Amino acid sequence: MSQIYDAAIVGAGPGGSAAAHYLAKAGLSVLLLDKFDFPRDKTCGDGLTPRAVGVLHDMGVLGDVLQAGRRINGLEIFAPRSHSTAAPIPQPAGQPGYALVVPRLILDNLLRERAMASGAKFEGRVHVTAVEQEEKGVLVRGGRYGRSVTAKAHIAILATGANPKLLLHMGLLPTMPPMMLAARTYFEGVSGLQDRIHLRFDGVPLPGYGWVFPISGSAANIGAGFFTGGRAAGRMPATPGAAFEDFVRIPPLQAMLAGAHQVGPVKGYPLRVDFATAPTFGERVMLVGEAAGLVNPLTGEGIDYALKSGKLAAEHLVGMFAAGDLSRQALAAYDQLLRQHFQRLFVFCSTIRDLFLHRRYLDRLVKAATRYADLKTLLSNVVLGNQEVSAAVSLRTMVRTLFALAATDFH
Repeated sequence: MSQIYDAAIVGAGPGGSAAAHYLAKAGLSVLLLDKFDFPRDKTCGDGLTPRAVGVLHDMGVLGDVLQAGRRINGLEIFAPRSHSTAAPIPQPAGQPGYALVVPRLILDNLLRERAMASGAKFEGRVHVTAVEQEEKGVLVRGGRYGRSVTAKAHIAILATGANPKLLLHMGLLPTMPPMMLAARTYFEGVSGLQDRIHLRFDGVPLPGYGWVFPISGSAANIGAGFFTGGRAAGRMPATPGAAFEDFVRIPPLQAMLAGAHQVGPVKGYPLRVDFATAPTFGERVMLVGEAAGLVNPLTGEGIDYALKSGKLAAEHLVGMFAAGDLSRQALAAYDQLLRQHFQRLFVFCSTIRDLFLHRRYLDRLVKAATRYADLKTLLSNVVLGNQEVSAAVSLRTMVRTLFALAATDFH
């Protein structure tokens, strides 16, 4: 690869492909690398929030994604004692009023193809092992089929997901970051599915959650996840697979799965949720998506943040090229941009997770939400990670309100 690209992007998931699309569309030369050929599967919950749907529309791929996925118009939240409250998907300002569930096998390939149609060059089966600084750019080193591969670029964008190995090797991460752990599989022949997702806090370790995300009228992505840090760390299951097995044994899941059959193995995976304290750039390097810790610490949702940060990174980088300024100071402004969009939300969600993902509070909150429409809307926005909530309501006010409601008995 003798060409010097404007940007070399490592990782062709949603964040990397979104960045590649927007950069190439702006006229920059882009090399998109991934260690797999496509289409390839990616272990995930497969859920897309309204914010993610908005970016897909902006990228021009929403029509194809809608054909491949399941439109979700509502959600139902289940407390540990199986109290539940249902609500329509909240509509953030300027975004669609629905969500989607789309298997990553399909979604990621559609996004990669969109990036290529916009002008990005894709190379698969390239396992990147180093990104080295040069006088006027970076040298990306890796291997493919046992042979060394190198590529030069003015700047690198790392969209490497939860795997911290490359970031640790480059010194961008000083230590292993905190993680959530989750496991999921697919079932067909599931009964009781509607155009809504189930977020369940029964039968799972807390802080944690379980989910049933329909991908058709009779098939679903079902999984469970938990936070490995904090005061409850010593009480967590040994593996995410163990949490999954406990979850699918609860009576409501047994009823849904009575006539169903499992499709594929149960797969576990880590989730980086440390954006609030994570690095987002280095010398001639930008991080997007989960490589920057952009997975919601309350819900484990990461696709929308990957898409949005990929777009933000590309727009910022286009401005840097236009100004002829690829300095560290200009890259620091990218970090400030991400903080403006996400910092408050991530601190907010971490606090809610640590204070309220406990059986007593969840039981009372969900039960109260069946009586109070404002609380139901609030809970729906919180579990979907809508940043409008954290922007509109102070964290102190939110915590006081939720504590007051949680302390009240509703008969």
